[in-house]
Amino acid sequence: MAENNKAESDWINSVLKQRNLLQPKEGNIVDLKPCWAQIEESRIVDRMGQIVEDINGAAGYYMLELQEFLPPQTTILRIGFSKRFAEYVLEIVARERGAAAVVFYSLSKTFDLCERYFRNLSRLRSPSITLELDIYPAEILDDDLQRWFSYLLSGFRNKFKPNAAQQLAEKE
Repeated sequence: MAENNKAESDWINSVLKQRNLLQPKEGNIVDLKPCWAQIEESRIVDRMGQIVEDINGAAGYYMLELQEFLPPQTTILRIGFSKRFAEYVLEIVARERGAAAVVFYSLSKTFDLCERYFRNLSRLRSPSITLELDIYPAEILDDDLQRWFSYLLSGFRNKFKPNAAQQLAEKE
């Protein structure tokens, strides 16, 4: 079995080398395994996936788009919501020592003459980060998730803005 895994790894590495897709090895690589372990243990991805399914079901169409990523990526989960000329994104990002961050950002769409005739040609500008909260996945409650989704669906209105101090005070 070990020989089979090594053979698979060899062909993968050769293809990546041929296409110049390997990243150089760096000495300061951060170990994200503790964070990924906490994410899997807390089932936060499954819980958020269920909320996305519930929202899309209630809306009657695919309003929210969910993307899950696999280790060793730093991005764990990405949920996007398009509204008129912008895309609003909630992203969970892995950090060191079991911590993670929830990042809310928006991307404004730019249109050109071709967009009028070909709807899928819109281009996105660079992201504008609205809010970044440090979290520990095991401490995230369903109320926290509801606040995050409310903030996302509101188009990042201050009225719905979750903050870390509020979350900690309510938990105590």
